[in-house]
Amino acid sequence: MRQTVRTAVIAAAGSASRMWPASKATPKEMFPLGRLPVIAHLVWEMVAAGISHVIIVMRKDNHRAIETVFDTAIAPPASVARDPIVRRFEKIIRTPRLTFIEQSGPYGNGTPLLNGFAASTGGPCVYAFADDVVFGENATAGLVRAHARTGNVVLAAQRVPKADTSRFGILETRRRGGEPMIARFVEKPAPGTSTSTLASLGRYLVTPELVDVLDRTPVGRDRELWLADAFCALLDRGSALSAFTLTKGRWYTVGNPDGYRNAVVAGTRVEQRGDLYSA
Repeated sequence: MRQTVRTAVIAAAGSASRMWPASKATPKEMFPLGRLPVIAHLVWEMVAAGISHVIIVMRKDNHRAIETVFDTAIAPPASVARDPIVRRFEKIIRTPRLTFIEQSGPYGNGTPLLNGFAASTGGPCVYAFADDVVFGENATAGLVRAHARTGNVVLAAQRVPKADTSRFGILETRRRGGEPMIARFVEKPAPGTSTSTLASLGRYLVTPELVDVLDRTPVGRDRELWLADAFCALLDRGSALSAFTLTKGRWYTVGNPDGYRNAVVAGTRVEQRGDLYSA
């Protein structure tokens, strides 16, 4: 019987060099999208999808700001206490169990997963990058449903223009039993090396098998531990990986100025409509 996914790990340990000097004073996970900081959007999405334990892996120098967002002892100002967004936010931050830990180990986007998984109960979990947001669709819920059907590691993805594929990890898929299965993961493909336009985004449903492979994966490019290397290792050994493609939603990254500008516009619109993260 497959385990119900109730745990999520958020990687909030990036340096945000492309957002300097704004990131000198404010961690990118705290940049506002509407009235909510980025990381609150992620936790809201996860709670709406049924996640009950959120583990946030942080740098040593940004933990105070992040933890303050979720401090339930700090009451909202009386002037906004009855505002629907504020009331919902106050409920959201009281719903899950929150665990905050500092990152340790090599640089790279695989290390926060190892740190966070060690603080979990050891079953399948959602893994998210704190600088990626999805508006218009609950990506966490989609990952959980895909895993419930297949039992596989699942990567969330979005179609991108052909000209932009060299900027992303690209998934080549084929359907098996009605499910889109990943046949190849190509990191930032050179022109002509892949025909796919399906880009992997910062949401994953990971399993203990994937974490075990990652734990034994050597550091790679730039002496960093890369999650993509573990995906490729799983594929090489014949393990099944599934893809979940956004249908109604759109992915934004706040890690660069253009992405952040677009995310601010989108986040403000969905907040005004009041349709944040229904699962």
